[in-house]
Formats: sequence, structure tokens, C-alpha cells
Amino acid sequence: MKRVISAALSMLLVGLFVSALVGCGADIKEENERLKAENTSLKSGSDNLKLEIQKLKEDIQKAAEKDATIASLTAENEALKKQVDDLNAKISKKKK
Repeated sequence: MKRVISAALSMLLVGLFVSALVGCGADIKEENERLKAENTSLKSGSDNLKLEIQKLKEDIQKAAEKDATIASLTAENEALKKQVDDLNAKISKKKK
């Protein structure tokens, strides 16, 4: 008799455990799908940010090249101004 009761209680416990797992299955699947969608969204956002970083790095490099060109042109402009001033000074001396 004890064996029958023990077996019945064991089966009841196993049944409760299985029904608890099955009952939670739908919620777990729903949560899993939500997390998968969120993961996909985050990966997409990460990829977009990587592209934006690459574009910004390229823009920074272009800006640095423009700054170097401006510095070079400014130096050339100053040298030409000096040459004009020197030529004007020579012309002024010749007129006197």
C-alpha cells in the first residue's frame, strides 16, 4: 500500500512539475522572441553606429587635409605679400 501511495505521489509531483514547465513555456517563448527582436535591433543600431564612426573618421581626415592646405596657402600668401612689399620698396627707391 505504501508503494502505491508513494508511486501515486511521485506521479503527482512529476505531473505538477511538467505542467508548471509547460505553463511557463508560452511566456518563456514570448520573452525569448522579444529578446531576439531586441538583439536584432541592437545589432542593427551597432552596425549603423560603426558606419557613422567610419564616416566621421573620413570627415576628420578630410578636414585635416583642408587645414594643411589652408596652412600651406597662408604661408604662400605671406611669402607673396613679402615679395610685393620688397618690390614696392625697390620701386620706391628707384623713383627717388
